[in-house]
Amino acid sequence: MNTENQEALNPQNEDQNQEQQVPQPENKINQPEVKNLEITGDINVHLTDAGKWASFLSVLGFIFIGLIVMGGFVMSLVFAFIPSSAFGGHSIFPFPMFLIGFLYLIIGAVYFFPILYLFRFSSRIKQALRFKDQEKLSSAFMNLKAHYRFIGIMMIVGLALYAMMFVVMLFAGMAAGFLGTPA
Repeated sequence: MNTENQEALNPQNEDQNQEQQVPQPENKINQPEVKNLEITGDINVHLTDAGKWASFLSVLGFIFIGLIVMGGFVMSLVFAFIPSSAFGGHSIFPFPMFLIGFLYLIIGAVYFFPILYLFRFSSRIKQALRFKDQEKLSSAFMNLKAHYRFIGIMMIVGLALYAMMFVVMLFAGMAAGFLGTPA
């Protein structure tokens, strides 16, 4: 008897085959398996230097965010108390001037998150290397990935806004040309 006939006669073999073919849940989709990754002396030095530079840049980032937020508050207060008569009875902007200060506050809030991720990377990479802690190393690189993802998304949004502004200015220029503004 061949094996196909044996399987047809014995349903237990079929159940065992089905159990073996049940797909396992895929927790690590498209991730290569890394058995042992060694951090050599050179890599340790490079990661330590990267942690120091990331710490320096994140501290500078927090300082500049503080300056942006303080500038936003000052601009909001100053522009809120400037009377519209200072501009000849009407404002040169179609919105209240103190909203420019709020724009600075929003910019400061947006820039806070990538700087926070960079700071977390710097502190956790230092701890991971000092104490040889695999979880801290993983957390450090997770924060570095979040930092670059946030910066990448900000770049995409910024480039999209620039493209939209270019198109609007192009159509505004064409409309002004067709209306025949005097030269």
